[in-house]
Amino acid sequence: MFKRVRKCVILLFSFVLIFQSLTLEAQNNKSLFQKVNRSMSFQDKVWAVQNIKSVKKALDISDGVMSTMDSLYKSGLFETNAEGSRYDAFRHLFWMYSLACEIGVSKSRRIGLIYENYNQYVFETTPLSGYDFAGREMDEYNNEVGLSLFSRIGKQENSIVFDSISNLISKGCAKIIAKDKSQRSLDREGRVICDSVWKSQWNNDRYLINSNVEL
Repeated sequence: MFKRVRKCVILLFSFVLIFQSLTLEAQNNKSLFQKVNRSMSFQDKVWAVQNIKSVKKALDISDGVMSTMDSLYKSGLFETNAEGSRYDAFRHLFWMYSLACEIGVSKSRRIGLIYENYNQYVFETTPLSGYDFAGREMDEYNNEVGLSLFSRIGKQENSIVFDSISNLISKGCAKIIAKDKSQRSLDREGRVICDSVWKSQWNNDRYLINSNVEL
């Protein structure tokens, strides 16, 4: 399954191509563009046109975030890079923080929401896509934590940012999906929820826990 931030880059890239009418690329990616176009509200389309420079900048930032996260994972900083994990939480905090550094808090928040709307559309049109309400709730919560971090510390070197994000996660300030040690989703009674069940139901029994909780 593609990483979430990678999907966001594809989404944002689609914005640029759609609204700038790059016909050759549009023909090569017609199916994706149609999907993105249907997932966006009229207001979001207008916003993307009006803020095309920020969208372009967000592309480069998002690509850099993904590369950095890959490096951090390979360094052994995280036990897993699974959906709903602390890695996933760290990524959203770092992504929103990085966007806010360059395009501001409000535009970053808008991009995050457009991205979540797209993910929900993917769930509605693609069987067993791996998106659900709990995942959206987690992403939106962690996005806000990332934006709040930027508002608090401003633009800093990555080493300082990484330490700050790690501290937030270790203190339970972020959210993750409740899972067992095998990364299987759990309900509030501690029972395993089969992937085929939660991936087919937008509202299901998966739930969020603070990022410092061990189950």
